[in-house]
Amino acid sequence: MKEHKHYIERGDLSGATHLQISIYYSKGGRGMFFSGTIPRGYYLSIRPVTKRNGTVSYSLFSGRSRLLLETKRYSDKQFAKAVEMAKEYEDELIAAVVAESKAA
Repeated sequence: MKEHKHYIERGDLSGATHLQISIYYSKGGRGMFFSGTIPRGYYLSIRPVTKRNGTVSYSLFSGRSRLLLETKRYSDKQFAKAVEMAKEYEDELIAAVVAESKAA
């Protein structure tokens, strides 16, 4: 399965140098850290990371994610659709992650 990932360098993050933006497929299932189920589908995830000397580090439970497209199974065609859909929500999630980072 594919994962679409890229980084944006930011100077206004507390304790991080970049934002990692990922679009990926999740099989869903039961939540490990909360009661309930995670829907199966394609997600947009943005989290603050530090890139240094070829390594990427991040804090657990930091950032935000959003379900883009709920599906029953993975397909390349639906993945391409999710990548296009992510453009619509990317700015909103970036603003939320930057605000959380500044508040921390």
